[in-house]
Amino acid sequence: MRLEALFRPKSIAVIGASEKPTIGRRLIASLDRFGFAGPVFPVNPGYATVLGRTCYTNLGELPEAPDIAAFCVGHERVLKPLAAAAERGVKGAVIYDGGFAERGNGGRRRQSQIAGICRDYGIALCGPNCMGVLNPHHHSSTYLQELRDPAGLAGNVGIVSQSGAFCVSLLNDVRRFGFSHVVSSGNEAVLAAADYLEYLADDPHTKVIGGFIETVRDPDRFVAALDRAAAQRKPVVVLKVGGAERTRHAITTHTGGVAGDPGFVSELLRAHQAIEVADLVEFTEVIAAAQSMKPPAGRRIGVVTSSGGLAELILDIAASADLQLPPLSAAAMAEVGHRIGFVSGDGNPLDAWGNGTFLANLPHAFGVFDASPDHDIVVFCRDNCDGQPFEAPDVGWTYLELFERAAANSSKPHYLLHTRPGVMNREQVARLRDAGIAVVGGIREGLGAIDRLARNSISEGV
Repeated sequence: MRLEALFRPKSIAVIGASEKPTIGRRLIASLDRFGFAGPVFPVNPGYATVLGRTCYTNLGELPEAPDIAAFCVGHERVLKPLAAAAERGVKGAVIYDGGFAERGNGGRRRQSQIAGICRDYGIALCGPNCMGVLNPHHHSSTYLQELRDPAGLAGNVGIVSQSGAFCVSLLNDVRRFGFSHVVSSGNEAVLAAADYLEYLADDPHTKVIGGFIETVRDPDRFVAALDRAAAQRKPVVVLKVGGAERTRHAITTHTGGVAGDPGFVSELLRAHQAIEVADLVEFTEVIAAAQSMKPPAGRRIGVVTSSGGLAELILDIAASADLQLPPLSAAAMAEVGHRIGFVSGDGNPLDAWGNGTFLANLPHAFGVFDASPDHDIVVFCRDNCDGQPFEAPDVGWTYLELFERAAANSSKPHYLLHTRPGVMNREQVARLRDAGIAVVGGIREGLGAIDRLARNSISEGV
Protein backbone atom coordinates (compact mmCIF):
# COMPACT_ATOMS: atom_id res chain seq x y z
CA MET A 1 0.00 0.00 0.00
CA ARG A 2 1.43 3.38 -1.04
CA LEU A 3 1.78 5.98 1.70
CA GLU A 4 2.44 9.06 -0.47
CA ALA A 5 -1.14 10.34 -0.16
CA LEU A 6 -0.78 10.22 3.61
CA PHE A 7 2.65 11.82 3.86
CA ARG A 8 2.68 14.17 0.85
CA PRO A 9 -0.93 14.94 -0.07
CA LYS A 10 -1.61 17.28 -2.97
CA SER A 11 -5.14 18.03 -1.67
CA ILE A 12 -6.97 17.50 1.61
CA ALA A 13 -10.66 17.13 2.47
CA VAL A 14 -11.73 17.91 6.03
CA ILE A 15 -14.86 15.91 6.85
CA GLY A 16 -16.66 17.68 9.66
CA ALA A 17 -15.04 21.07 9.04
CA SER A 18 -16.42 23.76 11.30
CA GLU A 19 -16.19 27.39 12.33
CA LYS A 20 -16.35 26.21 15.94
CA PRO A 21 -13.10 25.51 17.86
CA THR A 22 -12.98 21.84 16.87
CA ILE A 23 -10.50 19.57 15.08
CA GLY A 24 -12.23 20.44 11.82
CA ARG A 25 -11.32 24.11 12.26
CA ARG A 26 -7.85 23.54 13.73
CA LEU A 27 -6.76 21.46 10.76
CA ILE A 28 -7.62 24.16 8.24
CA ALA A 29 -6.06 26.89 10.39
CA SER A 30 -2.85 24.82 10.64
CA LEU A 31 -2.69 24.31 6.88
CA ASP A 32 -3.10 28.05 6.34
CA ARG A 33 -0.27 28.86 8.75
CA PHE A 34 1.90 26.18 7.18
CA GLY A 35 1.31 27.57 3.70
CA PHE A 36 0.05 24.27 2.30
CA ALA A 37 0.20 24.61 -1.48
CA GLY A 38 -2.75 22.40 -2.48
CA PRO A 39 -6.51 22.84 -2.21
CA VAL A 40 -8.24 22.24 1.12
CA PHE A 41 -11.89 21.18 0.90
CA PRO A 42 -14.11 21.68 3.97
CA VAL A 43 -17.02 19.22 4.01
CA ASN A 44 -20.03 19.82 6.28
CA PRO A 45 -23.68 20.26 5.22
CA GLY A 46 -24.16 22.75 8.07
CA TYR A 47 -21.88 25.46 6.61
CA ALA A 48 -21.68 27.43 3.39
CA THR A 49 -18.09 28.50 4.12
CA VAL A 50 -15.39 27.64 6.66
CA LEU A 51 -12.45 30.00 7.21
CA GLY A 52 -13.20 31.71 3.91
CA ARG A 53 -13.41 28.51 1.84
CA THR A 54 -16.45 27.07 0.13
CA CYS A 55 -17.82 24.29 2.31
CA TYR A 56 -19.27 21.28 0.50
CA THR A 57 -22.22 19.17 1.55
CA ASN A 58 -20.51 15.88 0.77
CA LEU A 59 -17.48 14.42 -0.97
CA GLY A 60 -19.41 13.93 -4.20
CA GLU A 61 -19.63 17.71 -4.65
CA LEU A 62 -15.87 18.29 -4.60
CA PRO A 63 -14.32 19.49 -7.87
CA GLU A 64 -11.70 16.73 -7.62
CA ALA A 65 -10.95 13.63 -5.60
CA PRO A 66 -8.73 14.69 -2.68
CA ASP A 67 -5.59 12.73 -1.91
CA ILE A 68 -6.52 12.43 1.73
CA ALA A 69 -9.64 12.79 3.86
CA ALA A 70 -9.43 13.78 7.52
CA PHE A 71 -12.48 12.47 9.41
CA CYS A 72 -13.35 14.92 12.19
CA VAL A 73 -16.52 13.07 13.17
CA GLY A 74 -17.43 10.64 15.93
CA HIS A 75 -16.82 6.90 15.62
CA GLU A 76 -20.54 6.21 15.24
CA ARG A 77 -20.72 8.46 12.14
CA VAL A 78 -17.55 7.57 10.28
CA LEU A 79 -18.55 4.52 8.20
CA LYS A 80 -20.82 6.26 5.70
CA PRO A 81 -18.43 9.12 4.77
CA LEU A 82 -15.50 6.68 4.69
CA ALA A 83 -17.38 4.52 2.18
CA ALA A 84 -18.14 7.66 0.15
CA ALA A 85 -14.46 8.62 0.23
CA ALA A 86 -13.52 5.19 -1.04
CA GLU A 87 -15.97 5.50 -3.96
CA ARG A 88 -14.63 8.99 -4.72
CA GLY A 89 -11.08 7.68 -5.09
CA VAL A 90 -9.46 9.00 -1.90
CA LYS A 91 -6.12 7.24 -1.28
CA GLY A 92 -5.35 8.37 2.27
CA ALA A 93 -7.42 8.84 5.42
CA VAL A 94 -7.08 9.80 9.07
CA ILE A 95 -9.68 8.89 11.69
CA TYR A 96 -9.15 10.67 15.00
CA ASP A 97 -11.94 9.45 17.21
CA GLY A 98 -11.68 6.49 19.59
CA GLY A 99 -14.38 3.94 20.27
CA PHE A 100 -12.91 1.11 18.23
CA ALA A 101 -10.78 -1.94 19.14
CA GLU A 102 -9.92 -0.44 22.53
CA ARG A 103 -13.62 -0.47 23.50
CA GLY A 104 -14.55 -4.15 23.44
CA ASN A 105 -16.44 -6.31 20.94
CA GLY A 106 -18.58 -3.54 19.45
CA GLY A 107 -15.55 -1.36 18.89
CA ARG A 108 -13.61 -4.23 17.34
CA ARG A 109 -16.46 -4.79 14.86
CA ARG A 110 -16.42 -1.11 13.89
CA GLN A 111 -12.65 -1.20 13.46
CA SER A 112 -12.90 -4.32 11.31
CA GLN A 113 -15.45 -2.58 9.08
CA ILE A 114 -13.33 0.51 8.47
CA ALA A 115 -10.24 -1.64 7.93
CA GLY A 116 -12.12 -3.73 5.36
CA ILE A 117 -13.18 -0.65 3.37
CA CYS A 118 -9.65 0.75 3.36
CA ARG A 119 -8.03 -2.51 2.31
CA ASP A 120 -10.58 -3.13 -0.44
CA TYR A 121 -9.98 0.33 -1.93
CA GLY A 122 -6.28 0.69 -1.18
CA ILE A 123 -6.72 3.56 1.30
CA ALA A 124 -3.71 4.27 3.53
CA LEU A 125 -5.44 4.77 6.88
CA CYS A 126 -3.80 6.39 9.89
CA GLY A 127 -5.68 5.48 13.07
CA PRO A 128 -8.34 5.34 14.28
CA ASN A 129 -7.89 6.80 17.76
CA CYS A 130 -4.88 8.87 16.68
CA MET A 131 -3.63 12.43 16.19
CA GLY A 132 -2.67 12.18 12.52
CA VAL A 133 0.35 12.99 10.39
CA LEU A 134 2.64 16.02 10.18
CA ASN A 135 5.14 16.77 7.38
CA PRO A 136 6.92 20.09 7.99
CA HIS A 137 9.06 19.87 4.83
CA HIS A 138 5.98 19.45 2.64
CA HIS A 139 3.98 22.02 4.67
CA SER A 140 1.18 19.51 5.06
CA SER A 141 -0.66 18.42 8.18
CA THR A 142 -3.51 16.21 9.23
CA TYR A 143 -2.24 16.51 12.81
CA LEU A 144 -5.09 17.51 15.12
CA GLN A 145 -3.29 20.09 17.25
CA GLU A 146 -3.45 23.60 15.82
CA LEU A 147 -0.11 24.84 14.51
CA ARG A 148 0.79 28.25 15.92
CA ASP A 149 4.33 28.79 14.64
CA PRO A 150 6.02 26.63 11.99
CA ALA A 151 9.46 28.20 12.55
CA GLY A 152 12.03 25.58 13.55
CA LEU A 153 9.60 22.70 13.11
CA ALA A 154 11.29 21.14 10.06
CA GLY A 155 14.26 18.91 10.76
CA ASN A 156 15.61 15.39 10.31
CA VAL A 157 13.78 13.38 13.00
CA GLY A 158 10.97 11.06 11.98
CA ILE A 159 8.60 10.01 14.76
CA VAL A 160 6.22 7.03 14.84
CA SER A 161 4.16 6.89 18.02
CA GLN A 162 1.27 4.77 19.20
CA SER A 163 0.65 7.54 21.76
CA GLY A 164 -0.61 10.96 20.74
CA ALA A 165 0.57 12.72 23.91
CA PHE A 166 4.10 11.48 23.25
CA CYS A 167 4.03 13.47 19.99
CA VAL A 168 2.67 16.50 21.83
CA SER A 169 5.58 16.39 24.28
CA LEU A 170 8.21 16.16 21.55
CA LEU A 171 6.69 18.87 19.37
CA ASN A 172 6.73 21.34 22.25
CA ASP A 173 10.53 21.67 22.02
CA VAL A 174 12.37 22.28 18.74
CA ARG A 175 15.50 23.87 20.20
CA ARG A 176 17.89 21.02 19.37
CA PHE A 177 16.15 19.20 16.53
CA GLY A 178 13.17 19.47 14.22
CA PHE A 179 11.07 16.88 12.45
CA SER A 180 10.82 15.33 9.01
CA HIS A 181 7.54 13.57 9.83
CA VAL A 182 5.46 12.93 12.92
CA VAL A 183 2.95 10.09 12.89
CA SER A 184 0.51 9.37 15.69
CA SER A 185 -0.61 5.92 14.58
CA GLY A 186 -3.23 5.08 17.23
CA ASN A 187 -4.98 1.71 16.89
CA GLU A 188 -3.24 0.89 13.59
CA ALA A 189 -6.29 -0.71 11.97
CA VAL A 190 -4.61 -0.79 8.55
CA LEU A 191 -1.13 0.72 8.68
CA ALA A 192 1.13 -0.39 11.53
CA ALA A 193 4.40 0.98 12.92
CA ALA A 194 6.32 -1.20 10.45
CA ASP A 195 4.73 0.57 7.47
CA TYR A 196 5.75 3.99 8.77
CA LEU A 197 9.25 2.80 9.67
CA GLU A 198 9.72 1.47 6.14
CA TYR A 199 8.71 4.82 4.68
CA LEU A 200 11.00 6.80 6.98
CA ALA A 201 13.93 4.46 6.30
CA ASP A 202 13.78 5.55 2.64
CA ASP A 203 12.83 9.19 3.23
CA PRO A 204 15.62 11.63 2.23
CA HIS A 205 14.62 14.18 4.89
CA THR A 206 14.91 11.67 7.74
CA LYS A 207 18.26 11.08 9.46
CA VAL A 208 17.11 9.49 12.72
CA ILE A 209 13.87 7.66 13.60
CA GLY A 210 12.16 7.59 16.96
CA GLY A 211 9.34 5.29 18.01
CA PHE A 212 7.00 5.04 20.99
CA ILE A 213 5.75 1.46 20.83
CA GLU A 214 3.04 -0.24 22.84
CA THR A 215 2.51 -3.17 20.48
CA VAL A 216 4.60 -4.81 17.75
CA ARG A 217 1.75 -6.02 15.56
CA ASP A 218 3.79 -7.68 12.80
CA PRO A 219 7.21 -8.69 14.15
CA ASP A 220 8.58 -9.91 10.82
CA ARG A 221 7.82 -6.68 8.98
CA PHE A 222 8.87 -4.64 11.99
CA VAL A 223 12.36 -6.15 12.11
CA ALA A 224 12.63 -5.90 8.33
CA ALA A 225 11.95 -2.16 8.67
CA LEU A 226 14.61 -1.90 11.40
CA ASP A 227 17.08 -3.67 9.12
CA ARG A 228 16.17 -1.33 6.30
CA ALA A 229 16.89 1.70 8.49
CA ALA A 230 20.18 0.20 9.66
CA ALA A 231 21.21 -0.41 6.05
CA GLN A 232 20.60 3.32 5.43
CA ARG A 233 22.67 4.08 8.57
CA LYS A 234 19.72 5.74 10.27
CA PRO A 235 19.57 5.18 14.04
CA VAL A 236 16.19 3.97 15.31
CA VAL A 237 15.47 4.96 18.92
CA VAL A 238 12.63 3.01 20.55
CA LEU A 239 10.78 3.55 23.81
CA LYS A 240 8.80 0.35 24.35
CA VAL A 241 6.28 0.33 27.18
CA GLY A 242 4.59 -2.71 28.68
CA GLY A 243 7.05 -4.04 31.22
CA ALA A 244 4.58 -3.94 34.13
CA GLU A 245 1.33 -5.90 34.35
CA ARG A 246 -0.74 -2.75 34.95
CA THR A 247 0.89 -1.17 31.90
CA ARG A 248 -0.10 -4.13 29.74
CA HIS A 249 -3.71 -3.76 30.86
CA ALA A 250 -3.57 -0.03 30.14
CA ILE A 251 -2.29 -0.71 26.60
CA THR A 252 -5.23 -3.01 25.87
CA THR A 253 -7.71 -0.30 26.84
CA HIS A 254 -5.74 2.50 25.17
CA THR A 255 -5.19 1.27 21.61
CA GLY A 256 -6.51 -2.29 21.79
CA GLY A 257 -2.98 -3.66 21.47
CA VAL A 258 -1.17 -6.50 23.19
CA ALA A 259 2.16 -5.47 24.72
CA GLY A 260 3.86 -8.84 24.33
CA ASP A 261 6.79 -10.19 26.33
CA PRO A 262 9.10 -7.26 27.16
CA GLY A 263 12.21 -9.44 27.22
CA PHE A 264 11.48 -10.76 23.75
CA VAL A 265 10.92 -7.28 22.36
CA SER A 266 14.16 -6.01 23.90
CA GLU A 267 16.10 -8.88 22.34
CA LEU A 268 14.42 -8.22 19.00
CA LEU A 269 15.37 -4.54 19.10
CA ARG A 270 18.94 -5.28 20.12
CA ALA A 271 19.37 -7.94 17.43
CA HIS A 272 18.27 -5.49 14.73
CA GLN A 273 20.39 -2.52 15.84
CA ALA A 274 17.62 -0.40 17.34
CA ILE A 275 18.50 1.68 20.40
CA GLU A 276 16.07 0.89 23.21
CA VAL A 277 15.61 3.55 25.89
CA ALA A 278 13.80 3.51 29.22
CA ASP A 279 12.10 6.91 29.34
CA LEU A 280 11.41 10.15 27.51
CA VAL A 281 14.58 11.85 28.77
CA GLU A 282 16.80 9.08 27.39
CA PHE A 283 14.78 9.09 24.17
CA THR A 284 15.23 12.83 23.68
CA GLU A 285 18.93 12.89 24.54
CA VAL A 286 19.80 10.07 22.12
CA ILE A 287 17.97 11.86 19.32
CA ALA A 288 19.75 15.10 20.27
CA ALA A 289 23.11 13.29 20.21
CA ALA A 290 22.28 11.96 16.75
CA GLN A 291 22.30 15.54 15.45
CA SER A 292 26.10 15.45 15.38
CA MET A 293 27.42 15.88 11.86
CA LYS A 294 30.11 13.27 12.53
CA PRO A 295 29.12 9.84 13.86
CA PRO A 296 31.37 8.38 16.56
CA ALA A 297 33.85 5.73 15.45
CA GLY A 298 34.11 4.28 18.95
CA ARG A 299 32.93 4.59 22.55
CA ARG A 300 35.99 6.19 24.15
CA ILE A 301 35.03 9.65 25.43
CA GLY A 302 37.32 12.50 26.37
CA VAL A 303 35.70 15.18 28.55
CA VAL A 304 36.89 18.76 29.07
CA THR A 305 35.57 20.56 32.18
CA SER A 306 36.43 23.58 34.29
CA SER A 307 36.06 21.86 37.65
CA GLY A 308 37.92 19.16 39.52
CA GLY A 309 34.83 18.31 41.54
CA LEU A 310 32.74 17.99 38.40
CA ALA A 311 35.40 15.71 36.92
CA GLU A 312 35.07 13.47 39.97
CA LEU A 313 31.28 13.35 39.65
CA ILE A 314 31.57 12.44 35.97
CA LEU A 315 33.97 9.60 36.85
CA ASP A 316 31.56 8.17 39.43
CA ILE A 317 28.68 8.28 36.97
CA ALA A 318 30.80 6.80 34.18
CA ALA A 319 31.80 3.88 36.40
CA SER A 320 28.20 3.12 37.36
CA ALA A 321 26.92 3.49 33.79
CA ASP A 322 29.65 1.47 32.02
CA LEU A 323 30.91 4.49 30.07
CA GLN A 324 34.42 4.48 28.63
CA LEU A 325 36.54 7.48 29.73
CA PRO A 326 40.14 6.30 29.22
CA PRO A 327 42.88 8.24 31.03
CA LEU A 328 45.33 10.37 29.08
CA SER A 329 48.65 8.77 28.23
CA ALA A 330 51.79 9.75 30.13
CA ALA A 331 52.97 11.77 27.12
CA ALA A 332 49.64 13.59 26.87
CA MET A 333 49.69 14.33 30.61
CA ALA A 334 53.17 15.77 30.27
CA GLU A 335 51.95 18.06 27.50
CA VAL A 336 48.97 19.11 29.61
CA GLY A 337 51.28 19.94 32.51
CA HIS A 338 53.46 22.04 30.25
CA ARG A 339 50.65 23.87 28.43
CA ILE A 340 47.83 24.05 30.97
CA GLY A 341 49.44 23.47 34.36
CA PHE A 342 48.71 20.97 37.08
CA VAL A 343 45.48 18.94 36.73
CA SER A 344 44.06 16.47 39.21
CA GLY A 345 43.35 12.83 38.47
CA ASP A 346 44.53 11.08 35.31
CA GLY A 347 43.52 13.78 32.83
CA ASN A 348 40.07 12.49 31.82
CA PRO A 349 37.91 14.36 32.57
CA LEU A 350 40.38 17.15 32.04
CA ASP A 351 39.95 20.17 34.32
CA ALA A 352 41.16 22.83 31.90
CA TRP A 353 41.21 25.56 34.55
CA GLY A 354 44.80 24.53 35.30
CA ASN A 355 46.87 27.65 35.85
CA GLY A 356 43.77 29.83 35.84
CA THR A 357 43.74 31.03 32.22
CA PHE A 358 40.75 29.09 30.93
CA LEU A 359 40.55 31.07 27.69
CA ALA A 360 44.10 30.10 26.72
CA ASN A 361 43.83 26.55 28.05
CA LEU A 362 40.69 25.44 26.25
CA PRO A 363 42.19 25.08 22.74
CA HIS A 364 45.01 22.96 24.20
CA ALA A 365 42.54 20.79 26.12
CA PHE A 366 40.41 20.14 23.04
CA GLY A 367 43.53 19.48 21.00
CA VAL A 368 44.85 16.87 23.45
CA PHE A 369 41.76 14.69 23.02
CA ASP A 370 41.62 15.33 19.29
CA ALA A 371 45.20 14.10 18.89
CA SER A 372 44.83 11.19 21.31
CA PRO A 373 44.63 7.72 19.70
CA ASP A 374 42.87 6.54 22.87
CA HIS A 375 39.77 8.72 22.44
CA ASP A 376 37.04 8.71 19.78
CA ILE A 377 34.79 11.52 21.05
CA VAL A 378 35.37 14.99 22.51
CA VAL A 379 32.89 16.41 25.02
CA PHE A 380 32.91 19.92 26.47
CA CYS A 381 30.96 20.03 29.74
CA ARG A 382 29.67 23.53 30.37
CA ASP A 383 26.29 24.92 31.47
CA ASN A 384 24.82 27.82 29.49
CA CYS A 385 21.21 28.86 29.95
CA ASP A 386 18.84 31.63 28.98
CA GLY A 387 18.70 34.50 31.46
CA GLN A 388 21.54 33.33 33.71
CA PRO A 389 22.35 35.88 36.46
CA PHE A 390 26.14 35.49 36.46
CA GLU A 391 28.85 35.80 33.82
CA ALA A 392 28.77 38.15 30.88
CA PRO A 393 27.17 36.57 27.80
CA ASP A 394 30.21 37.31 25.63
CA VAL A 395 32.37 35.06 27.86
CA GLY A 396 30.23 32.03 27.14
CA TRP A 397 30.18 32.86 23.45
CA THR A 398 33.97 33.09 23.40
CA TYR A 399 34.37 29.62 24.93
CA LEU A 400 31.87 28.13 22.50
CA GLU A 401 33.60 29.76 19.54
CA LEU A 402 36.82 28.01 20.59
CA PHE A 403 34.92 24.73 20.86
CA GLU A 404 33.27 25.25 17.48
CA ARG A 405 36.67 25.93 15.89
CA ALA A 406 38.15 22.79 17.45
CA ALA A 407 35.22 20.70 16.18
CA ALA A 408 35.53 22.09 12.65
CA ASN A 409 39.22 21.13 12.51
CA SER A 410 38.69 17.61 13.88
CA SER A 411 37.55 14.34 12.36
CA LYS A 412 36.07 13.32 15.71
CA PRO A 413 32.53 14.24 16.81
CA HIS A 414 32.32 17.02 19.40
CA TYR A 415 29.40 17.36 21.83
CA LEU A 416 28.42 20.11 24.24
CA LEU A 417 27.23 18.58 27.53
CA HIS A 418 25.12 20.39 30.11
CA THR A 419 25.15 18.93 33.59
CA ARG A 420 21.34 18.78 33.77
CA PRO A 421 18.69 17.98 31.13
CA GLY A 422 16.79 20.99 29.82
CA VAL A 423 19.40 23.62 30.72
CA MET A 424 20.48 25.44 27.57
CA ASN A 425 20.91 28.78 25.87
CA ARG A 426 18.67 28.83 22.80
CA GLU A 427 20.92 31.08 20.67
CA GLN A 428 24.03 29.06 21.45
CA VAL A 429 22.26 25.79 20.73
CA ALA A 430 21.08 27.13 17.36
CA ARG A 431 24.59 28.17 16.40
CA LEU A 432 26.13 24.84 17.41
CA ARG A 433 23.33 22.99 15.63
CA ASP A 434 24.17 24.86 12.41
CA ALA A 435 27.80 23.83 12.90
CA GLY A 436 26.87 20.15 13.25
CA ILE A 437 27.66 20.02 16.98
CA ALA A 438 25.08 18.21 19.08
CA VAL A 439 24.01 19.50 22.50
CA VAL A 440 23.02 16.98 25.18
CA GLY A 441 21.85 17.39 28.77
CA GLY A 442 22.47 15.54 32.04
CA ILE A 443 25.78 13.89 32.87
CA ARG A 444 24.28 10.40 33.08
CA GLU A 445 21.66 10.97 30.38
CA GLY A 446 23.83 12.99 27.99
CA LEU A 447 26.98 10.87 28.16
CA GLY A 448 24.77 7.78 28.10
CA ALA A 449 23.08 9.02 24.92
CA ILE A 450 26.45 9.59 23.25
CA ASP A 451 27.53 6.10 24.29
CA ARG A 452 24.34 4.46 23.00
CA LEU A 453 24.80 6.20 19.68
CA ALA A 454 28.45 5.15 19.56
CA ARG A 455 27.55 1.51 20.21
CA ASN A 456 24.99 1.69 17.44
CA SER A 457 27.50 3.22 15.00
CA ILE A 458 30.01 0.49 15.80
CA SER A 459 27.44 -2.28 15.26
CA GLU A 460 26.31 -0.74 11.96
CA GLY A 461 29.89 -0.60 10.79
CA VAL A 462 30.52 -4.29 11.45
